Amino acid sequence: MKTADEVKPNFAPFYAAGMYPELAQIFVRQGYALAVHGSMVRDFDLIAVPWVESPSEPQAVLDEIESRFTLMRVSEPTTKPHGRMAYTLNVSFGSCALDLSFMPTIRG
Repeated sequence: MKTADEVKPNFAPFYAAGMYPELAQIFVRQGYALAVHGSMVRDFDLIAVPWVESPSEPQAVLDEIESRFTLMRVSEPTTKPHGRMAYTLNVSFGSCALDLSFMPTIRG
């Protein structure tokens, strides 16, 4: 077990209780399932999975997130394995960040 000196405060409670419920509502409205990935110690890693036939484009989801939360994209999207597109958004205080990946949509 870690001692009190080894335990470092982090933003996990804020990510889980303060952001996730409202983020999940946005993603559901836009046609995605939202999953948490990672420890939430350094940043908040989220994966958006297309869940309906025609989900919104990632840009529309990002626009809604930025209008609801005080977040700012800090870089251009990055292509990850399996066609996943990753975005990093900085939270307006501290060193909080949201790392958001969209899984690709297969249009039929």
